[in-house]
Order: sequence, then C-alpha cells, then structure tokens
Amino acid sequence: RLRAMRLAPVWLLAAEVGGNFMASLHSNYVVHLDFDSSELVGEDVKTVNLAKGQRKFRCRLPGAKNSSEQEDTPDAKKTFLAAKLAPYRGTCLRSTVDFWHYDLCSGSRVVQYRDDAGLRFSLGAHQPEGDRLLPTGEVRELYLFGAENRSTEVRYICGPAVPSFEVIEEPLHHYIMTVQGPAFCTWKENDGAKATTPNGTQLLVTSLLEPMRGKCLNITQGWWTYEYCYPTKMIQFHLEGDKRAPQYTLGALEGPSSPHHVEMGMIKMGASMSMRERRAPPSRHLTLEQKLGGGDVCDETNRHRKTTINFRCPADWQNRPETRIAGLTESSLCEYNATRTVETG
Repeated sequence: RLRAMRLAPVWLLAAEVGGNFMASLHSNYVVHLDFDSSELVGEDVKTVNLAKGQRKFRCRLPGAKNSSEQEDTPDAKKTFLAAKLAPYRGTCLRSTVDFWHYDLCSGSRVVQYRDDAGLRFSLGAHQPEGDRLLPTGEVRELYLFGAENRSTEVRYICGPAVPSFEVIEEPLHHYIMTVQGPAFCTWKENDGAKATTPNGTQLLVTSLLEPMRGKCLNITQGWWTYEYCYPTKMIQFHLEGDKRAPQYTLGALEGPSSPHHVEMGMIKMGASMSMRERRAPPSRHLTLEQKLGGGDVCDETNRHRKTTINFRCPADWQNRPETRIAGLTESSLCEYNATRTVETG
C-alpha cells in the first residue's frame, strides 16, 4: 500500500512488462521512483517515460485525502480487532469474586456460578456487531440476553498480561469485566519497543510474548530434535526411546530476565528469494530478535554455540494461530538461526 507522505515510493518490476523492451534485458530490474507529495494532492495517476520514451508506465497513486481514508477502513479495523483477540478466542478466562466464580469465554459467552450452592447464571452471549476497537488500542465487547436480562461489557485494556480479570456489578445485573493485556497498548515509544500503561507502568514489547514463558516447543529435522524454552535456552538432542543422547545446549539467556522485560532487538527480516515475495511491495513489518549465547563448546571451532531466535506473526494466523517453531538452520558451523511464529504476533 502506498501512502501520500513527503515521499511516496513506487516500485515498478520490469519482469511484469512484456514486449520488445523485456527482450533486451538479461535480468529483472527494479526501478525506484520518488514522487513529492505536493504533486499528489487531487491526483491519482502519474505517467513515467523510460527507455528514452519507448515505454510508458502509468502509476496509480492515492491522493493525500484518499490515503488517510484508506488507513481507517472498516476492513482494516476488523482485521486489527481480530488479531488482538486471537489469543483469547477458543479459551475461557476464570476469576473469583467473593463466593462467585466467573467464566469469560471470549467470543462466546459469560457465566456466573456457585458449585457449592448449585447456582449458575448466564451473563450474556457475545454480540459481534457490538465489538469496538478504540483509538487507544483497547477493545470493547458486549454480551447480552443473559438470565433475567443480565448483560456484560468486557473491556480489554492496556497492561501486563494476568491470568484473571476484574469483575464489578454496576448497576444490578449489568457486569463490567476488565481484562489486561499488552496487545491493547499503543506501542509508540522508542519506535514501538515500549509502551506505558494508564497507571504509568512501562512495558517492553516482549510483554507480548509472556504467555510463552516457561513453555517449550520442539521441531525435528532429520536425526536431530531442537527444543526452545522461552526465554531461557535452545537445546539439540537425539531422541532414542525416552532418552536424549547426545544433547547439546545451543545457547542460553545471558543476563537477568524478569516478567515482561526480556531484552531483544527489533529488526526487518531479510527479503525472501521467492518470486512471489520479490514482486511484492517492500514490507515494513518488524520482528523481535533474541540472541542466545554461551552454549556448549563446539569441537570444530572451539567456541561456544549460539543461536539467534526471530519471532514472527504467522501469515496464516487466522486459520492456524498456534505458536510453533517454523524452521531452523545452521547458518555457519555451530551457529543457528530459528524462526518462531507466535499467535500473539
């Protein structure tokens, strides 16, 4: 998508242009053209002459007005809202207030119950048309038509992830449930690396990965199995029955790691070599990169093994949102690169 800013970059792929012009080329070329935004106001088409005027390219560009409108389309809001709530869908959060237990099953229903007294009340069914994405990044959901006309408003707000939620009843039979999570913050500080909650708590962007803390994932490639446990270590082993032998540490976390504060870098992943992605517009997506060092000494290099972990949001997160190791390569002797796709991306 092109945005009418000070410079609006346009990428033209010569591979997509037919005719004699292409026949004179021995390889594909990319032509990078910059248009000043002052020329774009009220205009949406530009004509560019190349090859001494023998070939003309018509570039359709959004004007400044159209560009701002496109950034706030209903489809975009719907996608952002779905991405924020993806980790909660299909699960139920639980909380206890006094003698009452509450189940919030995201996107489905809310229930209040007391097992000791045999009491159970519906607090409403999800009304998707009432979902709202606020400018702050927070989300609101409505659950209506519960027992005796009970209803619930669920507020997803910026904050560190916690396993339970707050519940208040105000007025009678109307409930407000508050769920905290870093996905509902506006990540604008330090180029998206930090956010500040309404109460002044500062979060690192790695807060988005906290649901993985203490969990381990495996991937088997040939004879070896690789296991990454967030955020502490990557190991390599051969599984023979229930025994891991041999086993090597490929890297470990260096320095302290407290909840919501794991030091990582933010980078752009290298361009894909596939023709499909080579023809796509340049991606602005950033990934988190973790460096793990101090692994077992490599016999061939006499140096400690080390691993670089890249965290990416899976392209198919809507259909396959689970967290997994997407791939692992040995970039050089005893140095490894792993890509992990996460549902919180």
